[in-house]
Amino acid sequence: MLLAALCLALIQGPPPETTGRIVTAHEWVVRLGRDMGDSIWPRFRPDTIPVVYVVRGQGTLLLGWRGDLPERFLPITGLVGAVWQSSAERGAASTGTELAGRPTAQVVVNDSQDVASLVGLTTHEAFHVFATAARQEGNRFGRGENSFLVTSYPVFDPQNEAGMALEGRILAAAALASSKAQRRALARQFLAVRESRHRALGAELADFEQLAELNEGLAEYTLVRVVALAARNRDFPDRVGASRLQTRKLNGLHKLTEDVTLSIRLRYYATGPARGLLLDALEGPSWKTRLMNQNLTVQDALADASGYRAQELALRRQAESTFVMARLRTSADSGMAGLRAFRRAQVDTVLAAPGVELVVTVEGRYLGLCGIDPQNLLQVEPGVLLHSRWVQACAGDVFQATFNTPVVQDRNAQVLRAVVGADSAVKVTVGAQGDLRIESPLVSLRATKADVSRDGRVLTVKIKP
Repeated sequence: MLLAALCLALIQGPPPETTGRIVTAHEWVVRLGRDMGDSIWPRFRPDTIPVVYVVRGQGTLLLGWRGDLPERFLPITGLVGAVWQSSAERGAASTGTELAGRPTAQVVVNDSQDVASLVGLTTHEAFHVFATAARQEGNRFGRGENSFLVTSYPVFDPQNEAGMALEGRILAAAALASSKAQRRALARQFLAVRESRHRALGAELADFEQLAELNEGLAEYTLVRVVALAARNRDFPDRVGASRLQTRKLNGLHKLTEDVTLSIRLRYYATGPARGLLLDALEGPSWKTRLMNQNLTVQDALADASGYRAQELALRRQAESTFVMARLRTSADSGMAGLRAFRRAQVDTVLAAPGVELVVTVEGRYLGLCGIDPQNLLQVEPGVLLHSRWVQACAGDVFQATFNTPVVQDRNAQVLRAVVGADSAVKVTVGAQGDLRIESPLVSLRATKADVSRDGRVLTVKIKP
């Protein structure tokens, strides 16, 4: 039966016409990624990222894979480096994903997509894979937006909708401007309109828009950029499709708020690349490195490149000179070093108090806080907190604890430490199923699936998955 199934898969194979379009598009992504990857985005190499092409109702084509084949994929006779699976996930979407534990771009293919569109979409999804891998703690790039905010976005606010429509018109005009001076002036107008609208929109939704433009907007920028680079080559087979794509993007800016059948999130697929191309025109490619290195939004980068905040910068420099900013920074550096030492000493003092030291660790769950006293919460260092008198900690339904004593919380290691009283005052009750209760005047703890151990004065509780 297995042999018959394999033979059937090989006989059926991928549809030749669709396969030809996909393979041609992928070959161009590999070629441009290898030869011009940095011109698309710094350190971006789409030629090194495998791509799954989902052909609805027919199967799945995998290109660019190196090493042992994933399960259920079979080589295609006469097509080197291509493998096929004669099934396609019904709910598949174009996205960055994983296949056999390896980061992979996924592209859903339909009959209307030409080679230029496939080149762009492949690059877009490969960029998501790259951005995820390049993400650094605390940085915006690669983080993504909170997509749940589309459920509360004010789509029925006419003032916001008019402002968004105006932004699209300004970006469209900037794309057609004949001089750098005109583009710079239009960029400043855009920023003034955008910042005014964002003040009314509120910080949370303004942040959503900016992160959406970093996430989908920049991925769409690489789509537009790679297709433009491809079209510069005389042997690119779909220069007509590339021109159509460019026209579609420009028209989309004019109709930014008009298609009510689409999610508002798709607007940033238009504004993101438009601003990226405007930055290319004003600053050249250096804005991309600056955006990542300085943890900027696209809006920040455009404000810098257009001189929108030139007066603010001049005033800040004047103030820094007048009041000797260098001396203040030196003092702040010294103060931070002293503060770190003082906080560490506070922790040492708390944990050195006489009595039982309770250590709680959690595996496979997030150790959260169900109640804090913000006036008595101190940062010791990034990820480490000192609750100086009271805190309620929890981890779903498997752990709850109330401490009426100082607690050191290491959020990185998912550990709590506290001295919870003298031996004679701490009562530990362990049930047959791993249920645990710890009671003292300073702590009340309940846990399930817990391991308890004692080493000297240290009582350790491990909450298991």
